[in-house]
Amino acid sequence: MNEIILSEKNGQVLASSREVAERFGKAHDKVKRSIKSFEKDVAIFGEMFILSYYDDSYGRKQEEYLMTRDGFSLLCMGFTGKKALEWKLKYIDAFNQMEDRLKNENQLTEEEKLKLQLFSKDASEVAYAHNRLIELATAPLIAENEELKPKAEYHDEVLKKDGLITTTVVAKDLGFSSANKLNKVMNANHIIFKNQSGTWCPYAEYEWLIEDNYADYESYTNEHSKPCLKWTEKGRKWIVENYNQWVMNLAS
Repeated sequence: MNEIILSEKNGQVLASSREVAERFGKAHDKVKRSIKSFEKDVAIFGEMFILSYYDDSYGRKQEEYLMTRDGFSLLCMGFTGKKALEWKLKYIDAFNQMEDRLKNENQLTEEEKLKLQLFSKDASEVAYAHNRLIELATAPLIAENEELKPKAEYHDEVLKKDGLITTTVVAKDLGFSSANKLNKVMNANHIIFKNQSGTWCPYAEYEWLIEDNYADYESYTNEHSKPCLKWTEKGRKWIVENYNQWVMNLAS
C-alpha cells in the first residue's frame, strides 16, 4: 500500500512510527529504539514524539510513537538509499498537503465546517452537525424575548372542531415550548403569514392545506377574539415530517 496515512491532533499533523517503519522497510522495534535514543538529548522530545498505543492482530496493546514533522525529519535523516529518498519526499508532500488543508479549514466559518461534517462517516458527527445547523438557522428568527400569549388565551372556551390541534401542540412535538419558533420557520419558508388582523394564514400556494383538510380555522366564543389557524392530525404529521427540511432550506 503506497498511501501515506497521517493524523491530526490539536492542530498538529502526526505520522505513526509503525507506518514509517513499514514504508521504509524497517523493523518497528528498531524504529522505536531509535526514537527512544533521542530522549536524553532532545529537550523537546515530548513535543516531537508522542507515545501512543494500538491493538495488534491479537488484540494486545502495543506501543507506537506519533511524530510531528520535526520528529519525522529527525528520525528519518539517517535513512539512506534511493527508496528511502522516495519515501521521504512522499512524506514531505503528505505533510504539506495536510497542513494546507488544516489551515484552510481553520479559515472556514462554523456553518461551512458543519456542512462538510454532514459527509462524515461517523453517524454521531453527522447528527451533531445537523442539529447545530438547525440551531444556527433558527437563531436569527427568534426574538430575544419570545412573545408569550396570555395565560387566559389557553383557557378560553372555543367553538370546537373535532380533531383540530393548536400550533403550540405541534411545536411541542418538535421540542419547543411555544409555537413562536415553528411559526417563524414556516413563515420564512413562505408557507404561512400573518394577515392584518394578526391571524396566521397559508400563502396562496399553500391554500391546499385548508382544502385538503390539513388545517382549518377555529374561533373563540369571545366575539372580539381573532380566528386561529389549527391543524388536523394529517397536518400535524406533515409538519413534523417536513420541519427539518424547512430548516435546512434556511441554512443553505
